[in-house]
Amino acid sequence: MTRASQDLDTEGHTAARHEATGNWFRWRVFAYAAAATAACSVGYFIVRSPLQIGDCLDNMLDLQRDTLAALFTNQFHQRGYMRPMLWAALKVAFEASNGHYFWMYKTIHVLQVLALVVLFVRLLRVDTMARALAVPFGVVVLFGNHTFAPIVIEAFPINHFLTVMLCCLAAANLAFARPALWRDIAAVLLFAIAVLTVETGLLVWVIVAAAWLGGCRGVSRRTILLMSAALLAYFVLRFGLLPAGAPQLVERSSGFGFRILEPDEMAARFGHRPLVFYAYNVISHVLSVLFAEPKAGVWYLTRGLVSGDVSPAAVIGVLGSTGSTVLIAGYALARARDWRHGLANDHDRLVLLFVAVLAGNAVIGFPYTKNHIIAPAGVFHALAATAAMAYALGYLARSSFARPAAVVLMLALISLNCVSVVRYAGLHYRIREAAWKNQNDWAHQGPTTTRWNVPEDPMGQRMIRQLYDESVAMRVPGTFFLNSRLLDRFFEEF
Repeated sequence: MTRASQDLDTEGHTAARHEATGNWFRWRVFAYAAAATAACSVGYFIVRSPLQIGDCLDNMLDLQRDTLAALFTNQFHQRGYMRPMLWAALKVAFEASNGHYFWMYKTIHVLQVLALVVLFVRLLRVDTMARALAVPFGVVVLFGNHTFAPIVIEAFPINHFLTVMLCCLAAANLAFARPALWRDIAAVLLFAIAVLTVETGLLVWVIVAAAWLGGCRGVSRRTILLMSAALLAYFVLRFGLLPAGAPQLVERSSGFGFRILEPDEMAARFGHRPLVFYAYNVISHVLSVLFAEPKAGVWYLTRGLVSGDVSPAAVIGVLGSTGSTVLIAGYALARARDWRHGLANDHDRLVLLFVAVLAGNAVIGFPYTKNHIIAPAGVFHALAATAAMAYALGYLARSSFARPAAVVLMLALISLNCVSVVRYAGLHYRIREAAWKNQNDWAHQGPTTTRWNVPEDPMGQRMIRQLYDESVAMRVPGTFFLNSRLLDRFFEEF
């Protein structure tokens, strides 16, 4: 069967499915409504958390002092990083806020989360009841994943890792759509924005190229070749003409084995053999997405088993991620025969795309382990798990519950959903915990602190005073709620 006839056959089956159900629009509305509800609940807690001091106030003072042009061009002369679009976005939002910094950055954060779930659901092509019912599961897996949690827990002015996640999902949506010139242009722009925001933006190229190899033609081959040339130019610029290069081994602390190693410890242990450390990081990133062990390079559950102090939260995290991975593997086995004959639908391509993103993301994150870095792969892991859940629900709908296999599958899916919901609830708890910590950091530093060297900067002093007043006046949970040992034991530490 030719590629064209396969595509026509796939379209015919899709049309027939639409006709058979007659409710595809209703199911699609349900899917978007469920995803938006989950996103709004997370957004509510984001807004109820003060901006953090670390990695936030220093940046805001720089934004206040420097022009957009200076902030943009200076990033091309940094060592280890090259993120001019990150600073451009921060500066534009800062100036547009007209002094309402908290509300500007929180609005952007919430809108990013909403955009994320819209792009997420759009990729799932919801047109049946099974696909619609799988969406709440997928969104809960996405939000409850330990790779996603820091994206909303850390109250940066604009979370650049979330920006890259949006670029990755947008690129996948372009690739999965019908060919159009504007999609080619948008793909090139997405790549430029993402790669100059943070290093994981390179995944935009991985996504577009992998999707094209999988049969998606939304982005043309000509455009992929152009993006490949841009990718090559990026490496030449970064590693040849500019001082950026890659982050040094001692750039920051990183997880290894059962604990976090400080820069001097990493230099002593891996200074003469950095490839061993980099290989560990790549493997750790892969295992972290698939099994939630290790997290950020640290084997928390294994350490607990060895010491005899196992955290229920660590067990729940591993069960959730491992269960989703097993579900994806089962889906791949069930669809393997069709794949061998060149027959693949959009959900099949999402699973294959996840494999490509996981490999690319792990390699890009070789310098050090961090949950933020592997977050794009976590998003596509949730997409693949949603596709697998939809297939499993469809199988159950066609099966008789007198069959033991159907009963076992149903119980396994119910258990996986329960574990995922606990992780999702844990995200809300940890955001509220972060709110309490952020407020206490502001209260401890005070409104007139000289930590940021602003005694002769009246504008900086006024901004610090304003952020201090807003933060300490905000209502956050008390210590009685946050010191609950039961909640701490069952809600995952991120």
